[in-house]
Amino acid sequence: MNNNKGVGKPHNYNGVGSEDARRFLAAFEVWAQGVPNLRSLTGNEPVKSAISFLEGDAAIWATPIAENISAHTSNNNVPLTYPNWADFRAAFVARFETADPVTDAKSMLKALYQGRNSVASYAATFKQYSDRTGYSDVDLRDKFYDHLTDRVKDSLVHSNANTSSLANLIAEATRIDNRINERVRQKMPFKTVTPATHHFQPINTPFVAHRDPNAMDVDATHVTDADRRTTERRTGITNGMFVSTADLQATWPVSAVVSI
Repeated sequence: MNNNKGVGKPHNYNGVGSEDARRFLAAFEVWAQGVPNLRSLTGNEPVKSAISFLEGDAAIWATPIAENISAHTSNNNVPLTYPNWADFRAAFVARFETADPVTDAKSMLKALYQGRNSVASYAATFKQYSDRTGYSDVDLRDKFYDHLTDRVKDSLVHSNANTSSLANLIAEATRIDNRINERVRQKMPFKTVTPATHHFQPINTPFVAHRDPNAMDVDATHVTDADRRTTERRTGITNGMFVSTADLQATWPVSAVVSI
């Protein structure tokens, strides 16, 4: 059963920075103490788990260790390089936890790139280590510029701003980066929501009177002369002419449509 409630796994360590190395070891040991087969922090199991969190230079360093563990698993006669967590921990500290903060800061700047981050974010991280390096402002300015993205560098070429100092370069690069991101957002297509098409369907069906089953069927196509004369007398329609009973002198043509 894992007892790590509220304790997250340690972040991967890339082999850069002694402070990050110390944080990784501390976080790993706290997390491992909540895992049944790791909690004692003895034997080789914690070693196998720890190297799975390594990447970059740290992963390269750990590759021979992983190969040794694999060989030992296949053949017990192959001795483990680090049979215990304490042995691995000592080797890790010796390799990644330097006692020289200047060297550590220089290594951090060497590995730091803007990448997909904003210039503001890149600059904030850069400043965390720049003061410890002992580099001059000109050197720091050049190192900051070298690791900017190409799109920011291309825009800086056309800028009239004075970027000879680190502070000025950061300010202008941040302005350019913000402008580029704004233009990208403006060019994104506006997504419209198309309303769904609803077909009208009447709630009530047309009323149709029930036919009397006892009613007599009438053939509308068969009309006798007697029936025709009776209709003419009642309606006043004779050969397409209407004769008014009020005024026998007035007549006018009528187009009549009779539906039965």
